[in-house]
Amino acid sequence: MESSGLQRVLNWLIDGARSSGTSADMIAALCDHLVDAGLPLWRFGIFIRTLHPEIFGRNFIWRQGQKVAMGTADFDFLDSPEFTQSPLRIVFEQGVEVRARVDDPDSARFPIINDMRADGVTDYIAVPMPFLDGSTHATSWVTRQPGGFSDDDIAVIRMIMGPLARVSEIVSLRRTAEMLLDTYVGNRAGARILGGQIRRGHNAPCRPRSGCRICAASPRCRTGCRPRPWSRS
Repeated sequence: MESSGLQRVLNWLIDGARSSGTSADMIAALCDHLVDAGLPLWRFGIFIRTLHPEIFGRNFIWRQGQKVAMGTADFDFLDSPEFTQSPLRIVFEQGVEVRARVDDPDSARFPIINDMRADGVTDYIAVPMPFLDGSTHATSWVTRQPGGFSDDDIAVIRMIMGPLARVSEIVSLRRTAEMLLDTYVGNRAGARILGGQIRRGHNAPCRPRSGCRICAASPRCRTGCRPRPWSRS
């Protein structure tokens, strides 16, 4: 992988991946940039635990030539064979890398590797993504390259993890804040509040009321002084 291409990807992440409008856009752009720079990536997954009473986490899966697929997993998923026999379980529980080459007999303990064999996959590595709050999240990197990932490829993946974790944590914290605001203020209120709509009249028109001193003093309050609650529709 060319060093200049890698540096551009690192700089893009360090700058906050601001050219991406959504999380899915960011994942797609990241993978496309890495492939363009020479990383033999065929599939990438990122798995973020959430602060939610019913949802354990969210995932984003990128495959070359396809749109990013998004999904969620509830807490029952932790007891399913799909998780208990997955490399990701080890990542979440122990915070260590797990590598599974298709030609390594020891990889047969992971059913997902056998499933990927039919797709021509040669190598798989799951890498922990620690957040500053101490929580561990995960990524998975898959290639079809003959012989699997090279040592240089693995080094690149490890270099990416630091800035990727910081951007992912920022996005995750904002999403958590939006969900909390939606829960306690009103449906779809979170994004508007975090976007700066925090003053009287920003959320919804006021109910008309005669003799409103605020209306008389400020043209911003055009229809009254009692703001409606955030709409839940």
